[in-house]
Amino acid sequence: MAQGRISFAGISGTPYRHVAGNGSAGAQVNGSSEPTQNQASGITESMIARVMPDVADRWIMENIHRKREMLHKTTALQRERIEEFVELLFDEDTDLCQDMIDKVAAEHHDPQKVVEALFEPAARVIGENWCADECDFMKVTIAVSRMQRLFRRLSSDFPINVQPDLNRCALLGPAPGEQHSFGLSVVEDAFRRGGWEVDCCGNGEEADMLRLVATNNYEVIGISVSVERLVPDLAVALAKLRSKSRNKSVVLMAGGSMIMQNPQAAIDAGFDLLAVDALSAVRLAESVIASPSRDTEGRMAAE
Repeated sequence: MAQGRISFAGISGTPYRHVAGNGSAGAQVNGSSEPTQNQASGITESMIARVMPDVADRWIMENIHRKREMLHKTTALQRERIEEFVELLFDEDTDLCQDMIDKVAAEHHDPQKVVEALFEPAARVIGENWCADECDFMKVTIAVSRMQRLFRRLSSDFPINVQPDLNRCALLGPAPGEQHSFGLSVVEDAFRRGGWEVDCCGNGEEADMLRLVATNNYEVIGISVSVERLVPDLAVALAKLRSKSRNKSVVLMAGGSMIMQNPQAAIDAGFDLLAVDALSAVRLAESVIASPSRDTEGRMAAE
């Protein structure tokens, strides 16, 4: 397998991909032939060596680039709606919040699209307010908890109409010390709507996750992490999950707001793949299942 190197030009810039292998000159997504000076901030050979270059390429093109394009194309009307939604969350006006959600749901008819259009950008604004000391921890916690309740109601309005495929199993959980589980509930919903069988450790207890991976054949283990300070403790936890896993070729996937801020930290901790949102997590998982190199690695691990 030819190894490669994927790198980024910073969180707010354009994603670049520089592939160096078999003496190739390499290429970048934006068409430039020169590698960036920020390659250390992106995905490295460790990702390609552990997983599959076809999955990595697809991730770069379909997820990071899509997310940044979406952020850049936010209209003034969309920004106004998001800011209004955040104000209502802080003001505890659940009825008006629900009215806004119903309007967006009528446009998209898909709870995951409502998350992308309203919940996710609102969570980003709330996080920015927290970082700027414009609101305290309790206010943030209440707003995020309110979003989680509203999302549960939204998802119940759109029942899942697919039967889970028992050959596609995922385990989801928060990073040790993670305070919020809203994002995890969104990812769980996306996997279930994609036909996956899902186990979710909402409390993030390491003992529970180790017990589950030892007794179930998970293809993917997804961990949600929102702040970089939690990453150092993840390396040991991920190594335990990998060693105890019944499926020795299991893929460890990271998600959460930290991914867009510092993807290299997640890779250094031991993750194989990164997902910028719930929809990209499902796409990545599907790519893992479909990859020919995945079949080869699975046979090698079994031997």
